[in-house]
Amino acid sequence: MGISNLRTFKIFLGSLVVGLSVVGCAHTVVVEIPPKIDLQPYKTIGIVEFASNSKEDFNQIATQKFMGFIQNAQPQLRFLELGPEDQLLRKLGRNSLDIEAIKAIEEKYGVSSIFTGSIEISDMKPKVSIGTDLSSLRASAVVNISMVSKHWDTVSGATIWSNSRQGHWKVAGINSNSKDISFSMNNPEDQYGRYLEELAFAVTDNFRPHYVKRDAPK
Repeated sequence: MGISNLRTFKIFLGSLVVGLSVVGCAHTVVVEIPPKIDLQPYKTIGIVEFASNSKEDFNQIATQKFMGFIQNAQPQLRFLELGPEDQLLRKLGRNSLDIEAIKAIEEKYGVSSIFTGSIEISDMKPKVSIGTDLSSLRASAVVNISMVSKHWDTVSGATIWSNSRQGHWKVAGINSNSKDISFSMNNPEDQYGRYLEELAFAVTDNFRPHYVKRDAPK
């Protein structure tokens, strides 16, 4: 094969590889799926601090994680933090967060909707397993955490969205055998913060866009 023919052949092969690469890369495209719930029509949204059965400040952590995930998904949103429910009700002169109280929030604070929520943290529950030869032992402490949230229309007082999630997490553990013993315990505040973050991310899924691969148009 002559030099000119060899050069032509190389050019042909190069063009073929580029063409195949383009075809291979172009057969799918990533498409953005809008959030199931678009909160943009609400000019300002109120959020009541989540209630909690814990004595720690986990209610504030849960509220901030929840609000943060929504704002990251829909950055133009504006939130008005209304504080704990009991303090809010005293300001409104109400005994409970009923329909009339929801409407009163709109009149006093000018928000078109509000989010409320709660978290519940169970007591630690032990789990123990013993090896079949009785030479090993595994024990752990597990907690169950649940998160519930609602979105209310403040004009009508109607519930327009609700969601909940729960999960189990290990907070301490011990492993032993005939040769060794090990013990582990996580920092409660840091660990529970991560658990609440996971729950808040799951609960707010309806407010986030999603991305899927689809066949490219021909």
